[in-house]
Amino acid sequence: MRRSTGIHLWFASVLVLCAILAMSLRVAKAADEGPEKRIVVAVLPFEHSSKDRHYEPLAESMGDMIVACLANVEELTFVERAELDKVLKEHELSLSGLADPKTKARVGRLLGAKYILTGGVIVIEKKLKVNAHLFEVETTRVAWSDGAEGKVEKLLPVVRELAAKLANDLDLKLPELKEEDIDKSPEANLHFMRGLGYYYANMLDHAIAEFMKALALKPDMLRARYWIGTCYFDEKEYKHARIEFDRFVLEFPKHELAPRVKEMLDVCASHIEEIESGAEGE
Repeated sequence: MRRSTGIHLWFASVLVLCAILAMSLRVAKAADEGPEKRIVVAVLPFEHSSKDRHYEPLAESMGDMIVACLANVEELTFVERAELDKVLKEHELSLSGLADPKTKARVGRLLGAKYILTGGVIVIEKKLKVNAHLFEVETTRVAWSDGAEGKVEKLLPVVRELAAKLANDLDLKLPELKEEDIDKSPEANLHFMRGLGYYYANMLDHAIAEFMKALALKPDMLRARYWIGTCYFDEKEYKHARIEFDRFVLEFPKHELAPRVKEMLDVCASHIEEIESGAEGE
């Protein structure tokens, strides 16, 4: 009887150990499938190849717009621009220096990124062409390259097409995104994208409204502030433009767009002086 009881206890102990082992294996498997398995991508500003400098900010923003379309893909994690700027500053590097594959790979490793997304933008007679490249940090080779094109005032379909091609190459599912869904999205970049579309369609009031939505969601979104100022500038509302540009230069004096903003500030000051002098003369 005692022997039978001992066997039963031994058998029960074996079952408990098996259960613990099985649970451990499930936990280990779940860990393998967790956030650490996500693909980390660092995004660089795209190069501008158009003759018209008017489109430089569009190129500078293109990477962020592609990210906006991929923001809901669970398998992807994007390095924030602030982190990239921090690493460049700490190691005394510049964006132009990232054209070198070795430097690009070094920065990618510092950011913990598997890939770096780069590309270029060109606009000819209102026709937009975008090329994107996925640089693999470990091997320093271009793992993927593709492009998309369309009308510059219809940015969303172009950016969406390029994002879909990238997701497909990485065997990832891209959630459906329609233009009418942008208002329902918390992504500031999506409002920013729509604002650019309105701007290039010469619907400046609509553009300002979208850029303001983006800025409300993301107060440090300097690109939105730049474009609000640009819209006012194009509408010849120079006092409003000066307010936005002054804040831009004050908050981001070393940004790539700062020299252009300063040029536009000079133009604003000149026009405001003319208007005020004319008013006094009357």
